[in-house]
Amino acid sequence: MAKAKTTAVAITVAALVLASFAAFMVYNYLSTKQKEAETAKIGVQQIVVAAAEIPFGTRLQPAQLKTAGWPKEGIPAGSFSDVKAAENRIAVANIPAGSPITENSLAPASSTSGVLSFIIPEGHRAITVAVNEVVGVAGFILPNSIVDVVATVNSPYASGGKNSRISKIILQNVKVLAVGQILEQKDGKPVTVPTVTLDVLPVDAEKLAIASENKVQLILKHLGDKEEVKTSGATVATLLGGQAPPKVASAGGRRAAPRKPAATKPAALVVQPYTVDIIQGDKRTKEEFK
Repeated sequence: MAKAKTTAVAITVAALVLASFAAFMVYNYLSTKQKEAETAKIGVQQIVVAAAEIPFGTRLQPAQLKTAGWPKEGIPAGSFSDVKAAENRIAVANIPAGSPITENSLAPASSTSGVLSFIIPEGHRAITVAVNEVVGVAGFILPNSIVDVVATVNSPYASGGKNSRISKIILQNVKVLAVGQILEQKDGKPVTVPTVTLDVLPVDAEKLAIASENKVQLILKHLGDKEEVKTSGATVATLLGGQAPPKVASAGGRRAAPRKPAATKPAALVVQPYTVDIIQGDKRTKEEFK
């Protein structure tokens, strides 16, 4: 009798477990079908997106591309549905991972103008200047960096020589479009010279062309720092606090000892007399004192 009860309890428990499992499977199946129905109702289309972040100027390779579902109502204009259509195209902007690949983010497939022509803002110009490791902030200047341009030239308002040199910030908040290298001749031998291509207005391009004939340096700025500052420039005189160095006579190749100033006689003291009126009753007299 006891054994029969135990068997009945076991069968009941097993039935409940199987019923719960079956209910869970039915619920999971119905939820999946509901999501599929909602997705079908909204409408999803496969488009090409970046499989990883794609830097500016990169020629797209198959490993950098993939397809992903995207709501039809939010598909960007110029998107691709086939990965092959975007292969070997050049990115003209940084494309974050998972972002759609569009025609606006790529250089035209038949273009021969190069990438730079497509990233210059309308009304701006690109100008390239040769720099060195010091001018280029030791290699830390990269595309999209923000810099100020400092020029060191001969001042037309001062006499000749080094004392006429002045350093002045001539351009501010300039965007770097590209960095590269060119070959120049030095002592009859070809040498590699770093270059920086800047995004400037036409009037600023003229200033930079004149400044490039002299010494030009770049000042790296924080990307979020757009504040412009006003400076009067720096000269040798302002560098030394406006004081010229003292002249020291030399004799026999050695510095002569500075001469002591000649003793001067004190000026004679001039004493001016003063007069006092003395009044006694109706009598008035004057006394003079020194």
